[in-house]
Amino acid sequence: DQPRLNKPPLAYWLIAVFYKCFSVSIVWERAVMAALSYGTVLAVFVLGKILYEEATAFLAAGIFATTFRVLILSRRLLVDILVLFCVVWAIVFFLLWLQREKPKYFILCSLFFGLGFLSKGPVALIPIFFLGIFLLVTGQLDRLRRAPLLTGVSLCLVLCSFWFLLLGIQVGWSAVSDFFLQENLGRFSSVDFGPQRGPFFFVPVFFGDFFPWSFFFPFALYWSLRHRNDKQNRQWIILLGLWIGVYFLLFSVSYNKQEYYILPLYPAASLWIAHYLRQCTPPAPLTALIGILILILSVLLVSISWILFEGFGLWIPILFISLVLWGLSRRRFPVMIAGLALFYTACFVRYLGPLEEYKPVQFFAQTINQIETDVQAGYFGLTAPSLTFYLDQPILELNQLEEAARALQSPRPVYLIVPAGHYQSLVQATGRPLQIVEVRPKLYTTARTLISGLRGGHVDNLRSAWTRSVYLITNDSGG
Repeated sequence: DQPRLNKPPLAYWLIAVFYKCFSVSIVWERAVMAALSYGTVLAVFVLGKILYEEATAFLAAGIFATTFRVLILSRRLLVDILVLFCVVWAIVFFLLWLQREKPKYFILCSLFFGLGFLSKGPVALIPIFFLGIFLLVTGQLDRLRRAPLLTGVSLCLVLCSFWFLLLGIQVGWSAVSDFFLQENLGRFSSVDFGPQRGPFFFVPVFFGDFFPWSFFFPFALYWSLRHRNDKQNRQWIILLGLWIGVYFLLFSVSYNKQEYYILPLYPAASLWIAHYLRQCTPPAPLTALIGILILILSVLLVSISWILFEGFGLWIPILFISLVLWGLSRRRFPVMIAGLALFYTACFVRYLGPLEEYKPVQFFAQTINQIETDVQAGYFGLTAPSLTFYLDQPILELNQLEEAARALQSPRPVYLIVPAGHYQSLVQATGRPLQIVEVRPKLYTTARTLISGLRGGHVDNLRSAWTRSVYLITNDSGG
């Protein structure tokens, strides 16, 4: 029941509008994310037309739209999809201003940079850095003199600052300093916000999250360097190279690393690969390797779904892989994109429903909502912030055994979601019996659990390796 001040408010304002106009529902939250994702695909298409031609633009938009990480985040992380939308459109309008030198494009660029800042903070301004370097390297820096700098910069500054000024006045300046120093600078330099990863963490992330297109990228890079003497091609190589390089290097040296941090470089990589695929034929060994990997991963996906889920038609998504492989082998990349789009669509339609059975929070919330008395609920030993949405009330977010024990020792009925392995520790720490209200499986599909399950061989061993029991416990003996 505390103000959430670790992110600027634009994403929450957007959702609030849809909640007010329609209803409080996951549907409307995901509708906003979907619309922003489609808008980003459109921005990639417009960028392709600015840099190259319409056919390359269509191909780049298709590559970006069939990027695994983009598809996943487009229904999971509103803030990151919103800032991506703002950043890519800001770059679009900046390049349109370079191309036509109309003041409205520079002002629109400033507007989207400001909205990006209002979505996630300073990280939205990273493109200003590499766009400035691009102008400097290509000898175009003096063109800024003809831009409406005062208007554009003023607009961007107002959007970047007004929320934080109001926040400081109303709540206190410590909230503002915490956002900039801890949530942003601290996350980059010292403060733990998750597991620590090595400096090369994003290399496998790029190849995995951007698959199958990522395997074309080294060849696209090599081909572009060989044709760097072409003046216009060289200019766009510099732009896209700076775009990808700045994001990749900046977050590689960051103290905290998450897979989605390099999300903003995928539009640039899509454009680069699309231009390469339009200009030359990829080597046969490369397409053969990609085809084999696609086939192996598809069979593995269907096998895992058969083990975890029940029902008819679990094999349907793999039918579209034949279209993907045909397009790949024939170098008909629009056909390959269409096949991937149909494959992902079939996967979402067929697998997302059964997958919900392995997400216990909403089911535990239904159980808690059936209790007639006033209770306090929360979680310990795992992360389940959506519980507050399903219960429509404040929840307990407990990280230490001592604080979880204190909560369960209170006279008020308390219901906690905990991993099964934490149950006995809580019983010992509280010194009182704790009732297990409900038990549900939670899916853990990391590489380690996947491999350990496959070693077991038997279906039951696979299920036990890939899932963990999660308890809903209470101190309410009459609950």
